[in-house]
Amino acid sequence: MQRKYIPEVDKEWSKISFKWRRVLPKTRDRPPSPIKMEYDEEILDELVNRSNNFIDDVIKESKLEATGHAKLITTDKIVIDPRVRWKCRIPLCFGYGMTINCPPHSPTAEDMKEIVSCYKHAILITVYPPIKNHIFPSILTGVHGDVDTLNKMVSLIEAEATYLGYYLAMGFKGGPCLGCGFLSPEYIKGLMEQKNLPVCPALKGEMCRQYLRARPALEACGVDVFATVIKCGEKPPYIINPEHSEKGVPYVGWHGIVLVV
Repeated sequence: MQRKYIPEVDKEWSKISFKWRRVLPKTRDRPPSPIKMEYDEEILDELVNRSNNFIDDVIKESKLEATGHAKLITTDKIVIDPRVRWKCRIPLCFGYGMTINCPPHSPTAEDMKEIVSCYKHAILITVYPPIKNHIFPSILTGVHGDVDTLNKMVSLIEAEATYLGYYLAMGFKGGPCLGCGFLSPEYIKGLMEQKNLPVCPALKGEMCRQYLRARPALEACGVDVFATVIKCGEKPPYIINPEHSEKGVPYVGWHGIVLVV
């Protein structure tokens, strides 16, 4: 099956996406922050507060019927298991090899373990989107917006951590990269009809169209998101299969992690 890049301007989702790619910040009178290399309780508390505000704002602007919150965690609660990355291949995920942020191109579990070991504190982002968007067959078109919303939250919180002085802040999110139309209704239709599908520009040596927002998938990097959120005191996730109805699923959770310091 031949794959071909679908320009952003030809896709409805990109018109919404461009609203988030401001050339200049809203205000230009924010004083610069000195760089920080150590734990600062006051600053991290402020980051958590701002993170929760970002989450609320993104949910409101996206008009998503969802709730969410952010909390500070220690990185020893992040569970990394090589089996998680292997689940991208066995059984083969439709996103395998499609983007720079999924296997085999994303950081490996070994890479992730090394990266996480350099940090002691992180922000855990939790979002509970509408259950209906994650029930088959609605998931084929509904999940795209939910994952994109999570991606916005992660990128905004990572940027805010940087503005506050933690210049090595690094964000990851659950689910595949949606940069060039992946999981959009157009993509799913093309997938079902075996038509040309978008290809990640970064895999062709071109610049990523969403370079400030694209983030690696936690699962692609070997992070056991289920085990991690349980260790962090969040609701235990549910395994949702195609035969499950909306009434039978208590809730759906999506998560992101921003490594801070």
